[in-house]
Amino acid sequence: MSEDFELNDIEPQQSSNVPTAAQVSSGIPVPPVRLIEVLSPDDWEAFTVEWLTHHKSRGLYKAIRRYSGPGDRGLDVVAFTSADGFAEPWDSYQCKHYNHALTPEDVCAEVAKVIYHSFNRTPPFNQACRVPHRHVFVSPRGVGITVGRWLTDSETFKTEIKSRWDTQCAPKIGAGISAPLTGDLLSYVDSFDFSIFEDRTGAELIEEHFQTVFYAPRFGGGLPPRGTAPPPPPTPASEESVYLRKLLDAYGDHLGTAITATADLDPDGGLREHYNRQRVLFYSAEALRNFARDRTPRDTFDSLQEDIFNGVIDVCEASYASGLECLRATISTAATVDVGGNALVGVTRVADKQGVCHQLANDDRLTWVDADA
Repeated sequence: MSEDFELNDIEPQQSSNVPTAAQVSSGIPVPPVRLIEVLSPDDWEAFTVEWLTHHKSRGLYKAIRRYSGPGDRGLDVVAFTSADGFAEPWDSYQCKHYNHALTPEDVCAEVAKVIYHSFNRTPPFNQACRVPHRHVFVSPRGVGITVGRWLTDSETFKTEIKSRWDTQCAPKIGAGISAPLTGDLLSYVDSFDFSIFEDRTGAELIEEHFQTVFYAPRFGGGLPPRGTAPPPPPTPASEESVYLRKLLDAYGDHLGTAITATADLDPDGGLREHYNRQRVLFYSAEALRNFARDRTPRDTFDSLQEDIFNGVIDVCEASYASGLECLRATISTAATVDVGGNALVGVTRVADKQGVCHQLANDDRLTWVDADA
């Protein structure tokens, strides 16, 4: 046995920093741009649809559809700019989840399908807008150098497709399809606008996906910070009418006299300030509702409301000397309700939980004065 080499003992190098609880619980964070590389093809298509909701929310698209027609015609996800569908400009997104950046062989077949089927007006390429306004390759590793160069030079791209048509394009269009590049088809390719083909990098996808409600549930990392809740407008809005009516009823029950407007409240008695505070609480909860709508999946805020309702309903239904005492006991309890199981826990403030009580009153799920008493 040769002795001209040596093996040295090694030990894993430990960080000089004390690990945090999050590290011990979840391990070293993996950047989302790397996580998308290990998604399944189905999850990749779902991710693409999630990403496109960012553009839909900005008004670029009216609808996003997965193509489910017979056969593979180069369409995966279609985004419509109008409710009229293919009658107005539309975009196509080709979902490609490979373990490498897209090569000429990867894109040639897809380009050929778009060209061939639009030339033959194969449905859905037979409608008013026959060719997509943009056909975008969406891949976690992006495109390789060669394809990247093609996408910035449409004439070179066209020349390359024509030169590869017989070997890498036509044979991949579909079983039993013969598509020699001659005659009218050749003329169609020569006139085809290759600038419609684009790509998106993984970094671009993650940057825009971050703006959607799907980002945190898919990649973690928590929700972004909330801004300050806006103050209530000087004049109550129409959507405040129910909970404010119940609030005045609670004051009337406490004072033993009907209160029909805030003007009936003694400005020195403390109830005017209490009234103003309740409106602040309501608008704080409304701000959280709007934040949840923009940053979390549907029903997340509704689930938070349900947790708070379940936490306060027994307190609300107990017996009190007045409706005001019922209100005070209920919102005090709301402040202590544990909402740790909800995705909004990290951005939910005490005022939000108390304001939810007024939202629930607005929905006639809570009331402070029993109408039958």
